[in-house]
Amino acid sequence: MTERSQAQADVDRFWSKFGWWVSGVWIVFLIYPTLTLLQEDFSLATRVVGLGLILVYAASYLRGYGRFSWTVGHGGSGSLEVYVYFGIMAAIMFASIPILHDGALGLLPFLTSYSAFLLKRPVMAVTYAVALILSFGLPLAYGVFLQQLFLTGLNVMLMVIYFVTSGVIRRAVAADKIKDEFLVLSEQERMARDVHDGVGHSLTALNLKAQLALRLLDEGEVQKARSEVVQLSELALAALDSVRTTVHGMARMDLEGELLALEKVCADSGIEFNVVGRADIVPHELRSHVSWIVRESLTNVLRHAHASAVWVSLSEQTLRIDDDGDGLQNAKEGHGLRGMRERARLFGASCTVGESKLGGTSIRIDFGTTGVNA
Repeated sequence: MTERSQAQADVDRFWSKFGWWVSGVWIVFLIYPTLTLLQEDFSLATRVVGLGLILVYAASYLRGYGRFSWTVGHGGSGSLEVYVYFGIMAAIMFASIPILHDGALGLLPFLTSYSAFLLKRPVMAVTYAVALILSFGLPLAYGVFLQQLFLTGLNVMLMVIYFVTSGVIRRAVAADKIKDEFLVLSEQERMARDVHDGVGHSLTALNLKAQLALRLLDEGEVQKARSEVVQLSELALAALDSVRTTVHGMARMDLEGELLALEKVCADSGIEFNVVGRADIVPHELRSHVSWIVRESLTNVLRHAHASAVWVSLSEQTLRIDDDGDGLQNAKEGHGLRGMRERARLFGASCTVGESKLGGTSIRIDFGTTGVNA
């Protein structure tokens, strides 16, 4: 699990366990219908039943948040249970109108909050429309519009706050989801690139060794063939190690060691391998990337170029690889060249691929120069 995924999981667990506490602070608004029941001239039975229904109303509200607050920011829940609690609250609110009259407005903030954070958008829209009608209609119907202007304004203001807040949370969750998807895609691309660069080179070397061993066997050079088979085994183990480091995201390469290994592979293939400059000239933080690019470039030479010589030039600012092979010859760019461009981009360099003065292909990496040139 990524750090971001873990953080989101922690947030979801918080809302699942404590979300109803956060929503529960708004229970204070039930003071309005409660005071209406206690202060107005109602019978004892009406007061008892009314207070009981307010308790059921509060319990449904808290239960709904307690069960489904983890859906906040995720587009609301489609569960039947979440709508059952909402239905109970709506029924109690409408049943209270003949008794509480305009005092029923004190129940509205809970319905609008519940719909904004826990329910689907269409349900929220209908709830808001009904709430607006009631917020203005009830005070007008009972001739107390001015007296209840504060409560009407409060309801409208809370609706706006709920709508904006829920929208912000949804967008934040959506942004985090996009970032998570981008991180997953980036990791997949990294692994594909590392597997191609590392395993591709190893398989190329294995193939060359196998061909050499077969040729030696055909010539009766059993001992030399056996030596090549031993090296085949060593290369296979190295390939397995490359896969392990790639999977664990720890693929770090030693540039000097890579150059020595490539020199040996080129010698086995009858290709002259020349290095101009030293590995320690390359900035330390770039050496692993440069190693991958050199390896991929030499893999392409071994596979396709039919070259007799390769030159690798190293400096503090550039890497240049030239061969005297067949050249590009208008061939389509393959995964290897795309991988080299991508690696160069990762450490802020440019990758230029063109014709070499030796007659083959030239690959130039300019460190610290952003952009990609063809």
